[in-house]
Amino acid sequence: MIITRLSGGLGNQMFQYAAGLALAHTRRTVLKLDVSWFGAAPGAKAHERYALSSFNLPEQFATEDEVERRRGVPLTRVERWSVALARRLHFYQYSRRLERRGRIHRDPGLRFDAAFFDQPDDTCLEGNWQSERFFAPVASQLKSHFTLRYPASPAVAELEARIRRGPSAFLHFRRGDYVTDPRYAREIGALAGDYYHAAVSRLRERAPDAVVYVFSDDIEGVARDFVPSGPHEFVREPPGTEPHQLLRLMTLCDHAIIANSTFSWWGAWLGERPGQLVIAPRRWFADGSPYNAADIVPERWLKL
Repeated sequence: MIITRLSGGLGNQMFQYAAGLALAHTRRTVLKLDVSWFGAAPGAKAHERYALSSFNLPEQFATEDEVERRRGVPLTRVERWSVALARRLHFYQYSRRLERRGRIHRDPGLRFDAAFFDQPDDTCLEGNWQSERFFAPVASQLKSHFTLRYPASPAVAELEARIRRGPSAFLHFRRGDYVTDPRYAREIGALAGDYYHAAVSRLRERAPDAVVYVFSDDIEGVARDFVPSGPHEFVREPPGTEPHQLLRLMTLCDHAIIANSTFSWWGAWLGERPGQLVIAPRRWFADGSPYNAADIVPERWLKL
């Protein structure tokens, strides 16, 4: 059994699931999801809730006991006595179940680490795993796992039909807590308009007639500050629209301009097709940030 600890928003959960699935595939075992972070993390934001149930993936949730045994929780006095007795009676299988030896593999940073695939069965994964190299063995399988379980709402279906008529591109602004949260603003930060204007200019060289569908968690603010050249539409989703439905709309677009966001990263990756132009920011984190983004953006994408 491999257990992957989920946390954060939808994009982060997708990376955590993908890495867990790849390690479970390598070890020929089952993947279980640890969702204990949700509802327990101090300061968790509104978008940081368990969100994978919208996808066509096998959900097996780890129990508290299964997580604790792999995290190496110290034994109680009664459990220590039980282990000693089991060993004396040569009930080794039972004693090993009780010992709760810790097998946690934490993401050492945001760079790919080949030692990830050396982790044994019964490992609990904790981290972000933000590189497609962590899930390369199951990349094609993930395409089906991350399809939607439920049909789109009528309003979203109408927008979907317009996008399908093409040509189209999506452009994603991530603001929200990148602006309002002091730590996120300091370590990540919202991208400046210069990046988006340069990206749209490069897009127009490839697809001058593409309708640019602009997505954002602050769509009204973006509409005031930014006007892309050529045909475009600011996506004002109906109240109650779930993030996975917006993600699906992104995957339908012919081209992509992403933010420094795991959400639009997945929109581009799941929607990849021959001839597609994906533009990503060269500056993923703010200057002076302790994080290294060298492995986040695939080499085949254009960095500006």
